[in-house]
Amino acid sequence: MKRRFRCPVETKKELVVEVLAGYRVEMVARKHGMSPKTLSNWVRQYQDEVDDLMKKKQIDAEKLKQNAASYEDLQKKYDSAMKLLGEKELENNILRDLVKKKYPDWK
Repeated sequence: MKRRFRCPVETKKELVVEVLAGYRVEMVARKHGMSPKTLSNWVRQYQDEVDDLMKKKQIDAEKLKQNAASYEDLQKKYDSAMKLLGEKELENNILRDLVKKKYPDWK
């Protein structure tokens, strides 16, 4: 009697993604304890759906890269603003000390 390999559609699609990412069908099938023929059938069956998902993930990855670049720009601006703020606070403290020396009763 033949053993049937049953698993959810999401799992099947994940295995198809592995194959489409560049791994050999035989390697992925043996890694998960199944027949390469079954996995090949799943690849044919779900390839179009998975391709759409992979393209969407690539677009999301590109957006993340763009966000990372803009984040780095914001971080540089923030660092320069904090440096400027630190310089201004230091200048304020120096001026307060000078005012206190000239007017000791001043708060």
